[in-house]
Amino acid sequence: MKFLCIKYVLFSFIIIPFFLSCSEAEQPPIHALLITGGGWHDYEAQESLLIEGINERIGEEIVWTIVHEGDGEPDHLVSILQDENWADGYDVIVHNTGFGRVTDPDYVAHLVESHAGTPAVLIHAAIHSYRYAEPADPWFEFMGLQSMWHESQRSFEVETVDPIHPIMRNVPESWTTPNDEVYVVEEIWGDISTLAHTYGTETEEYHPVAWTHNYEDTRVFATSLGHNNDMFHREEFLNMVSNGLLWAVDRLDHE
Repeated sequence: MKFLCIKYVLFSFIIIPFFLSCSEAEQPPIHALLITGGGWHDYEAQESLLIEGINERIGEEIVWTIVHEGDGEPDHLVSILQDENWADGYDVIVHNTGFGRVTDPDYVAHLVESHAGTPAVLIHAAIHSYRYAEPADPWFEFMGLQSMWHESQRSFEVETVDPIHPIMRNVPESWTTPNDEVYVVEEIWGDISTLAHTYGTETEEYHPVAWTHNYEDTRVFATSLGHNNDMFHREEFLNMVSNGLLWAVDRLDHE
């Protein structure tokens, strides 16, 4: 159900109310924090491609703050994530990181504790970031699943599992990726909702490639896609990530 917002027009000294759906009424911009950097990927190029792709789809509704640190350093500890209440003031945090050699459990626990209450979008190696902290349980609980490794890089078919979910709007029911990695999901840590999956030829089973999760009333959208820059040129990927961001901040309806 859409709620109605009331506006008034003064016409010939008569105040006439008229009604707009709240989605049509003016809303404040989305303040998004992009955290990026790390090992294994071209984060310099992906930063521009991701922001340009989302901006083309969301327009002026989004205001970005970018923290880009630790390129080539998979064990880097991002400075802002060590601050108290670091997520305050942001509507959503977008993680496109390659910090898969971080082992400090206190750092990871603090990251998650301060993140709770602020929606998240997790892209590709963010899923593998922090997995070697002992324990990495807070990160797995936040994402809703655990993945420790991926299959060999190749092109593969993505199949939509939940075509009526608004995040999958403008995403075909089946499409073929450029070369990417199938992340092997070893354990489900929460009540995730799988949006799309693919078949792992090495594990001979299906694995989620896009899902949603609710962590302590915090909306999380995640996709394991996005290893190579080619993915950041694909309409299917950019549509899904943009929709996922809007869903995370509760600005994506079901119509």
